[in-house]
Amino acid sequence: MKFIVSCSIFFFVGFLGTAQSSYISKLKSYEQFQQMSSIPLYQKYGQVQSLKVVFDCSDDRLHFVSSEDHEFHYEYCIDELGFIGSVSEFNATAYSGNSDRRFLLANINYYKALDTYTLELGPSDRMDLNLLTRFFWAVSEHVFFSDNLYLMVNTSYLKNNVDTKGVLPTIAPNEIYDGQVFQPIVKHLSHGKLRIIENWDSVHPSICSTDIIVVNDIPNVFPLVSGVIVIRFQTPLSHVTLLGQNRKIPICAYTNAFDSDYIRSFDGKYVVFSVEQDTFLIEESKIDFSEEREPVKRVKLKRDLSVDSLIPGRLLKERLSTVVGNKAANFGELRKYSAKIDFEIPESAFAIPFSFYQNHVDRSGVQIKIDDLIARYQQSMPLEELHGALDEIRALILNSDLELSLLNEIELMILRLGSFRRMRFRSSTNAEDRKGFSGAGIYSSKTGELYGENQSIANAVRHVWASLWSYNAFMEREAFNIDHSTVAMGVLVHRSFPDEEVNGVAITCNLYRDDFPGFVVNAQLGEVSVVQPVRGVSCDEFICYPDETTSIYGKQESGIDIINFSSLNGGRLVMTDEEIQHFANVLERIKQRYLRSHFVDTTYFRFALDVEFKLEHMTRQLYIKQMRIYNR
Repeated sequence: MKFIVSCSIFFFVGFLGTAQSSYISKLKSYEQFQQMSSIPLYQKYGQVQSLKVVFDCSDDRLHFVSSEDHEFHYEYCIDELGFIGSVSEFNATAYSGNSDRRFLLANINYYKALDTYTLELGPSDRMDLNLLTRFFWAVSEHVFFSDNLYLMVNTSYLKNNVDTKGVLPTIAPNEIYDGQVFQPIVKHLSHGKLRIIENWDSVHPSICSTDIIVVNDIPNVFPLVSGVIVIRFQTPLSHVTLLGQNRKIPICAYTNAFDSDYIRSFDGKYVVFSVEQDTFLIEESKIDFSEEREPVKRVKLKRDLSVDSLIPGRLLKERLSTVVGNKAANFGELRKYSAKIDFEIPESAFAIPFSFYQNHVDRSGVQIKIDDLIARYQQSMPLEELHGALDEIRALILNSDLELSLLNEIELMILRLGSFRRMRFRSSTNAEDRKGFSGAGIYSSKTGELYGENQSIANAVRHVWASLWSYNAFMEREAFNIDHSTVAMGVLVHRSFPDEEVNGVAITCNLYRDDFPGFVVNAQLGEVSVVQPVRGVSCDEFICYPDETTSIYGKQESGIDIINFSSLNGGRLVMTDEEIQHFANVLERIKQRYLRSHFVDTTYFRFALDVEFKLEHMTRQLYIKQMRIYNR
């Protein structure tokens, strides 16, 4: 038996069966719209049908264009309307702010969950109010849904420069986002036992790696499972999204999951579960999970325990990853980039090498417990015993005194590097921030203050070390067959940001359109997390583009394509247009430098870095605090 979520959309190939033209001038029915439309080029939302429309100002004619015959507006204007010129020449005129431009271009998108049609311009379009009004009402007069058509105000240009109030019916991106019932988070396929989790606290110890779980929220400790259906939407750069992408397991949000009798009919059964752009599918599986599987060769990580002194930030380099961990090593690369590119890195930085962690677990007797745990786990250790053993290891690390010589060395380093006394201690292992394994969110960071009583340095260091043996971290490494005996924890230290105007994460590729420019950014006010969002709080989500002064491709797409607004900022982006453009140019330059100095076996558009950033309190200075490869 197979179940396909009831709100899915099916697309039909062909144009009205017998039609000969690749366009029509009037849309008379939903069937007609459906047969001409396709999935949008930008797949920012699930369950959307998209149709191209061209208004030729030279003869005041509308052209609703078959997406099957013409993938791009440019192609149609060349083939059918006699435009002569290159793509760059077309873009320079067809999206300009000139009042005498010939073509007015847009997509009509149908959002099934809201039963709403929108007219949407490209993010680089600079159409003025007169042309926009002429265009919108011409479309409205030639479609069957004239009473249900809205202008989508989804670009910063439209929001800030075109006053449509009282002139055109409009809709904002957050209204579209909030009205969705389905979100494809990670598009993959897996097999497993479907389990509907009503009470996470009582059930989570029994969750297995072969389970496909249906939950009402993503827990702070994300378990090793084979798939997830959650009722709350996630940002594309949240920890659970990155972990799902890294693990290559299907994850989706479906707001009606707990109300679906059909989904409940699979509870406790083995199923095939897959997530696609507009739907998810469930069907019963015949796979026997009791079959023994061939043992998998363990991945042994490199670690160098020979360095027994702290390393100041100016000496951190990528090649020291086996000494201080990948995060600290990548920080060294960021420091080099910041000398040539207009951004800052957190000051007073230094790293605590692996050797100090190893000395601590050796002196406290923890290493014996770790060796025993690994040996017993390889012999099918019960889940409850695993939790107990990991709890004991963390408790021993936390309760053992930090060596006085190390504490003195840390205090001297802080005093030597500057005036900052409140420091952030961040995990930097050899089992995170690496190609094929991001480890997003599985280890801890902690704030420590020099001579502080409530937030002591010793306590901060021990908490970071102990997080190496959390259940979440252990199972994430297990999912990738990493040899636990070869992992080690370093610590990256730099000044903390007790107050910040904005925090966020960026991916230096276009997640919503393959082989196309654009960087995806999630940003939020203050310290409210974008990677582990608070229930009911959403962040800014947008796509931005480097300008022609920076892009290796010259003048390309520009502007800001807004997907959602922060729920904390009154329907405005938390960064200004100028700050976003500057950030896009910085990201482009970082990406270019990284690609020039590393062998990367993929194309420019497919390769991406995962970058964490902040705007400092009061000054709004751009700080970049982390960079790692984004594993697609």
